[in-house]
Amino acid sequence: MSAGEARRDEPVANGIARLAEGLGREQVFAHEPRSVEGARLEATLRPASGEALAEALRVLGEEALPALVRGGGSRLACANAPCRARVLLETGALAFPPEIDAEEGVARVAAGSRLASLREALAGTGLELPLDPPGRDATLGGALAAAAVGPRFDQPRDAVLGLGVALASGERIRCGGRVVKNVTGYDLAKLFVGSFGTLGVIEWAWLRLRPAPEATRVCVAPLGLDAEHDAAALAAARRPSVRAAALVDAKLLAEAAPGEAPRWLVVELAGDAGAVAADAEALAHDHGALHAEASVLERVREAQGEGALRVRVAALPTRLPAAALLLREAGGELLAYPARGLLWARFPLEGPSDERGVDRALRAATAAAADASGARRIEEAPLPARAGREVFGGASSALALERAVKRQFDPAGLLNPGRFVGGL
Repeated sequence: MSAGEARRDEPVANGIARLAEGLGREQVFAHEPRSVEGARLEATLRPASGEALAEALRVLGEEALPALVRGGGSRLACANAPCRARVLLETGALAFPPEIDAEEGVARVAAGSRLASLREALAGTGLELPLDPPGRDATLGGALAAAAVGPRFDQPRDAVLGLGVALASGERIRCGGRVVKNVTGYDLAKLFVGSFGTLGVIEWAWLRLRPAPEATRVCVAPLGLDAEHDAAALAAARRPSVRAAALVDAKLLAEAAPGEAPRWLVVELAGDAGAVAADAEALAHDHGALHAEASVLERVREAQGEGALRVRVAALPTRLPAAALLLREAGGELLAYPARGLLWARFPLEGPSDERGVDRALRAATAAAADASGARRIEEAPLPARAGREVFGGASSALALERAVKRQFDPAGLLNPGRFVGGL
């Protein structure tokens, strides 16, 4: 390192020293510069409490040290590459046993809690977690920050009643509460969900849980690639007890595919036993659906998170088949949740620097979204593939508003700089 580089890094070293002095070396780890998402990071912060998190953010602000905020790390590649970040702020140590109120059907959960552990904690309570994004290490904070979805449930913000958030200034705020009737700050809580940690760092959340169903059953039906089968899949997905419905190319199901077909409809029925039985019978009669193991749906969830390059298109359910056609013609392998208007396409790459492959896939995704009057985004891609490209699609009509919100909550641009739409 040159003398000039050393002088430039001196403020970073001083800031890290202040952090270590204030928080303790068990929460602040200085190390040789390492690249994470292209950012040159010289320390890792792991605050173990909301107070420590707030203090860390206060010092980062005073020292003008931007931070890359990370939960379980399973969603790092689904946002724009960070710019200017100098430290890594991990939220995994923000953990406490969940406070479950089974009578109210709510729970207060720490941001660092693993979703898999939370599901285990709810076993036997008669309640279930309405979050199921792919990723074995997914944490609550990361799932909410990325608004990550899975095959079963709708938008994560629908499950959020209230949040505890640490702002870039070090101020800690609470918005919303433990019940819907406590509406103060309810909409503000939803603002942080899906903002990719650019407005504040989530400490904990009050979640609205769902009653566990009396019965569940997974059914699979072979489908062709024609429009008639798309219409049949959408009709099946809208049956009363359907909790999850996925239209999956056979290649993505791999050995979980129960037979020969170009694609499969995978449906999970959930509810009272009579309704589940009635819908299973109807699916068997109308679509030749067969009973399958629950692991088939888990394979769908895993497939959603696999692939070096994945794009997502969101559109009206009736317009999704047109988008699927364009993506398949470009070489994409597809997974769709037809009733929710969500479609993922996985494309092969010859390496992380396969510019031609990336361009081909993104041209197809952009055209597919336009044809379906929807929106596209890059769900996963190597860093070189995202460099210089807008992960969140074209220019947002609300970009000016989003910039104003960013200036209000993080005027110095310390939290995940560059990660969100338009490089916010």
